[in-house]
Amino acid sequence: MSSTKLIQYTHRPNATELGMGNTHETYMLINSDKDLSAIFPPSIDVKVRESDSGKNYFLKSANGKEFRVNQMGELYRDYNVRPGDEIVITKIETSFGSDVCVSVRQYDRVVLIVNANGVEVVNVERLEGYLSGIRTYKVDIYDRGNCNTLVITFKEAQKKRKDSPNTTDYYEAIINGQKLANGTYYLTLGESSTLSMLQKSEYNTVVFNEGIFKGLTPNVKKTDEVDSVYNIYLTAIRTKPFILLAGISGTGKSRIVRKLAQATDDIDTFINDDDRWKLQRPANFELIQVKPNWHNSMDVVGFKSNINGEHYEFTPFVDFIVKAWCHQNTPFFLCLDEMNLAPVEEYFAEFLSAIESRAIGEDGEFETDPIIKPFDSFGTELSGAMMHHFVEMDYDIPKDVENRLRKKGLTLPKNLIVMGTVNMDETTFSFSRKVLDRAMSIEMNEVDYDGFIEGRTEYSIPRLVESNDLLVNRPVSAQDVKVEIEAQTVMDFLKAVNELLDGTPFKLGYRAANEAVLYVAADKAIGADNVKAALDDFTLMKILSRIEGDDSKLVTKDGDKLLDKLYDLLNSVDVFGTLENSKSLAKLDNMRNTLKRDHFVSFWG
Repeated sequence: MSSTKLIQYTHRPNATELGMGNTHETYMLINSDKDLSAIFPPSIDVKVRESDSGKNYFLKSANGKEFRVNQMGELYRDYNVRPGDEIVITKIETSFGSDVCVSVRQYDRVVLIVNANGVEVVNVERLEGYLSGIRTYKVDIYDRGNCNTLVITFKEAQKKRKDSPNTTDYYEAIINGQKLANGTYYLTLGESSTLSMLQKSEYNTVVFNEGIFKGLTPNVKKTDEVDSVYNIYLTAIRTKPFILLAGISGTGKSRIVRKLAQATDDIDTFINDDDRWKLQRPANFELIQVKPNWHNSMDVVGFKSNINGEHYEFTPFVDFIVKAWCHQNTPFFLCLDEMNLAPVEEYFAEFLSAIESRAIGEDGEFETDPIIKPFDSFGTELSGAMMHHFVEMDYDIPKDVENRLRKKGLTLPKNLIVMGTVNMDETTFSFSRKVLDRAMSIEMNEVDYDGFIEGRTEYSIPRLVESNDLLVNRPVSAQDVKVEIEAQTVMDFLKAVNELLDGTPFKLGYRAANEAVLYVAADKAIGADNVKAALDDFTLMKILSRIEGDDSKLVTKDGDKLLDKLYDLLNSVDVFGTLENSKSLAKLDNMRNTLKRDHFVSFWG
């Protein structure tokens, strides 16, 4: 059967490659991890056809210290290519021959290069229409219906290198009160301006045969099933970055965390985007196995030691958090495997306290209480040695992060997501309500063998890089999102539940109310926008997960059976539907049957 192969390379040239520097040489500098020899064999002129005009250009590669595609000047001049534009090279190979095409995608873009010196603004002249003061620009940035303001202010002019004859203007860029982290950003101006971090280049290869389009029929059901599987994780993460994954062994609890990291990984470089699923240890993933002898926090946050000289004993947990601070726009997933092999509230006390201190300050910065006190409080010599530890790990720590560690200590970054796997058997500890109140709980007990054999499982997750901002920049207060949803519907439901729970140890507080509103708003933000389904999920995660006891404990203040009354309530309100389509009603029915049989029941049992 004949086949067609498409090789496509997208390149975003910088000012130097466009000949805007001192050399005026024009080229494309290809990353060392991308092999373009299939398109440009070394030192051979390749005829490249412009896809719209049909004009031919002759390009030649040179593979010395760097792999370059030269002779780009004519194409650059014809289209007046500027930084922020894209050159797309496509090679089409069929059984009849091959062709190489080029197209130029042009945008009204400003390129922001953020490093320790400040922000270098390329194409700053394009910001003239956004001037709001002396060398200060304000641009409204839109993302999934949300609008934030990007403020770019001139900072200073300085030389990039001591021997440089020229100075470079550096600016400060702040969005929604937060400075942009190091990296290259593309600010696309327009009616709805956007800000994105894009790779300098992208390379993809696709091979398909002539029968690929035959016999295709829509399969909306399968798409919906997959969406419903991973949407619950995204909604829970956006609500609160501390998730408990509970269920029988072998249902993929730790694997789902790895898959989420792979899906959001924009740090590692992939020749083909499908390669992200082959990377066992993405840069934004860490697996820590909890040990049964963890009965204090030293195994988590480390400790100061005087053995063999004064030093601080760091842990993988701390190292990973500092790494997350260095990549603040990428979700970082920490998997605590077999989390309840030791008492969580003992070894995880600092984290449990810090997660509840999350707040957005007046300056727009995300803040929490520290899990390690300010490094400078350990003394100048030890503080320097603590920072040197991360230098030895090849961490490129921005200056503002170093200052934070020294002055504020190790706080939780906004992009850290902790997900703990939970098995309930005779070797594990049960969770206290202190822990349950601080986490979102997701059950993973369902086993779908038909879906498994079809490759459609709980870890069937698509690439989610485009959703990274949604998972990183999360609201922390219901007050920030209450106008976006039917907040009164949520409150009316919680009041009805709390009236039933009055007089029991399971009554809900303000924390639950805050998270209920955040969860419904998160459900809307990810595109589901189903208040009833969101409240059904929330009931399972945050209400039923707290219920545990025997016949004598599971009663209302009037002496009625608590689970029966709760079931009647959930079954009567116009929220949960029927036993067949409601997760919380199905779970509650199972709990009632367990209590009747064993005279004791736990959500986790």
